[in-house]
Amino acid sequence: IPGAQLSLWVDASDVAIGGTLSQLSQGKWEPIAFFSMKLNKSQQKWSTYDRELFSIYSAIKKFKHMLEGREFQIYTDQKSLIYAFKQNPDKCSPRQLRHLDFISQYSTDIRHVQGSQNIVADALSRIEVDSITKSPILNFKEFARAQKDDSDIQKFLHNDASSLQL
Repeated sequence: IPGAQLSLWVDASDVAIGGTLSQLSQGKWEPIAFFSMKLNKSQQKWSTYDRELFSIYSAIKKFKHMLEGREFQIYTDQKSLIYAFKQNPDKCSPRQLRHLDFISQYSTDIRHVQGSQNIVADALSRIEVDSITKSPILNFKEFARAQKDDSDIQKFLHNDASSLQL
C-alpha cells in the first residue's frame, strides 16, 4: 500500500539473524518482505546485544530501497537497544558506532517488543541450515530435447488453432 506506515521487526539467535518489513493495513501489521542470514563463526561469538544490533543494521541494508525517505519503527526483543542512541558513544566499540551511524541515517525509533510478539523475525533467525534444501540444477539442454521429443507438445505447436508462436 503506497504511503502505508512501515515497521522493521528483527531478531537474532546464536546462529542467524532475521527480519521482516511490515506495513500497517487495517490496524494490523502485515509482512511484505523477509530477510534471514546465517552468522559466520566470528559473528556467532558476538554478544547478544551486538547480534541484535547487527540484525537491525543488516535488515536496513537489505530493505534500504524500500525504507529510504520513509519514517518507520524498528521492533526488537533486545530491550537495551531502545537506549542505543542515548548512550555515551565512548562506551561503544568501533563496530557498534559504525552500525549505529548507518542505522541512524534511516531511523532512530527503536522499540521493545516481547519475543512472543516477534514471531516471524524470531523464526527467520532460527532457520537451521540443514532444513534448507537446494533444488537440483536443471539441465536445460536435456529439458529442451525432452520437449522436442514430446508428441503432445509437438501436436500443440503444429496446431493452427494455437496462438503460440516460437
